[in-house]
Amino acid sequence: MEHMAIGNLAADILHECSVMDRECQAKNTAPPTLEAGTSTAFWSESSTEITAARTKALGLLDKLGAVLRGPHEFLHEYVASGWDQAALYALLQSRTLEHIASSGGLASLGSLSAKSGIPSDKLVRILALLRCKNIVQEPEDGVFSLTTISEKLVDDGDFRAWVEFQYIHGPPAMPVGDEYHALMIS
Repeated sequence: MEHMAIGNLAADILHECSVMDRECQAKNTAPPTLEAGTSTAFWSESSTEITAARTKALGLLDKLGAVLRGPHEFLHEYVASGWDQAALYALLQSRTLEHIASSGGLASLGSLSAKSGIPSDKLVRILALLRCKNIVQEPEDGVFSLTTISEKLVDDGDFRAWVEFQYIHGPPAMPVGDEYHALMIS
């Protein structure tokens, strides 16, 4: 059985990140960031070495997260992940991301509520869930902006359609399609 102490996991993660950094420099690939407007071949055209190091680092990060959370918090987050998915579906269906993009990249909670039709007391909770997942940012209290993740959903209609399709035909025991949206706005 592998040793999953915090220090060992951290050292292994740092090693894999160093491998990715060296490969990015050697291949003249821009390193990834979540800032809006980010474009990098790191995500799509990575070398075998970057892909292997990224896969290993992500696995190690999952293990570190479980170690840091402990069994109770880990299982709570694992079971509650459906709410994050429902929040994204509601945001996609209400075109909230497009409202942020068309507002010059920053939009207030009030204007997003008015344009989306989602009451502000519910929309603030939806946006908070998605802020925790780096899908939107809140640079000022009550003002939201896109990240590179949400920009992808706005700019790439085919990819967005694929994401929405996952909700229409969601996993068993999860509300699907319009049931997600109804849960979020009612």
